[in-house]
This record gives sequence, C-alpha cells and structure tokens, in this order.
Amino acid sequence: MSSGEYQANLNGMNMFFGAVLGFVLSGTEKLQAWQFGVLLAMLAGVVITVLYITSSKYRLGYALLAIFYAVILPDAMDLMLHSKDTVPDKVRPTLLVWIGMTIMVEFWAREKPRADAAGDTADASTAP
Repeated sequence: MSSGEYQANLNGMNMFFGAVLGFVLSGTEKLQAWQFGVLLAMLAGVVITVLYITSSKYRLGYALLAIFYAVILPDAMDLMLHSKDTVPDKVRPTLLVWIGMTIMVEFWAREKPRADAAGDTADASTAP
C-alpha cells in the first residue's frame, strides 16, 4: 500500500464511520441532557483512541485499548448512569468494525517512505 492509499483509507474510514456513528446515535433523544453529554464524552474518548492507533508509536496498545473501550462502553454507561440501554445497540458493532478496519489498514504492509532524491543519489560521474 502506498502512502497515498494509506491516507485515503484512513480519511475514508474516519469520515464514513463518523457519519455512521452519528446515524447510530438516533434514539438518544430519550436521554436527559447531562446523560447525553456523558455519552458524547465517552464516545469521544473511544474515537480519539481509534485515531491514536494510526498516530502513535504505541499503536498496538491503543488498538487493544480501543477494542476494550468499545466492548465495555454500553455496559459502563448503563452502570454509570444507573439506567438500562443508555447506548443504542448498534454503537458497539459500529465501533468494533471501525477499530478492526483501522487495525487492518495500520498493520497492512506499506511501501517504505522514499528518501529525499536530492540527498540520497550519488553523482553519476563518480559512480564506479
């Protein structure tokens, strides 16, 4: 995968899953404003962790952490808010598919970055 393909994959997935996550949050209108705020804060944490998978030298740790967060988020929200089914049931699979695809793209083989052409090439007249 080239650098451009890698960036296209990440940009496409992030835009797509951001939109899907917004769509999946329908049904949260039953929450009180403060409950919705807590849900948004928790989801923002998961999304940031997903983005760290591709931006940090600790990408494996962030990948595992993102999976953990996505798995426990609905139950943790119910526990924190003393409520049942606070998080719509489609949030968990949406996050897990996004995380899985991000991990696949991040750990897929990529072309090595090219060295600067001006500083890396030898003068042809001095070559043996």
